[in-house]
Amino acid sequence: MEQSVVDQIVLAAVGAAGQVGDDRSAWLDRVTDLAAEITVLCSDRSRVARRIQSIANSKIFVADIVGGKLEASSTRGVVNLRTKPTAQHPDGLEQVRTERTDSRDGAEMWDRMKTLKGHRVVLYVEVQEYAGGTGKVRVVQHVEDLGPALGEEAVA
Repeated sequence: MEQSVVDQIVLAAVGAAGQVGDDRSAWLDRVTDLAAEITVLCSDRSRVARRIQSIANSKIFVADIVGGKLEASSTRGVVNLRTKPTAQHPDGLEQVRTERTDSRDGAEMWDRMKTLKGHRVVLYVEVQEYAGGTGKVRVVQHVEDLGPALGEEAVA
């Protein structure tokens, strides 16, 4: 790891640890623990780094959430959307999935998507291949709420 990266991690840990206070040794222990956490978060295998990469690889589009259900076979949330009509979806109805709900990320996204039924949203959707390359699935990586949907004309 380059020294400049180490310096940035140390500075971030010092900033996160706050003021030194009366017990410098305890403060230094906190800085060390925070630096370790920051280093792990910066790893390309960390949950945070994987999410950043998934969002960077995502297609971004606007849709209205019209419903959804849990898919028993995969435990993924299946989210029904109304979007602009396209060649692939002339009726403007599409589906995306969450990560598996037996994972923290999938469960949190499914809970969020359920609360957004009837809302217009910006979706960040990544196309993922099934293990073994047997197919593809569109997975929501991030969602931004734009407020209640105004009806079919809202997507146009």
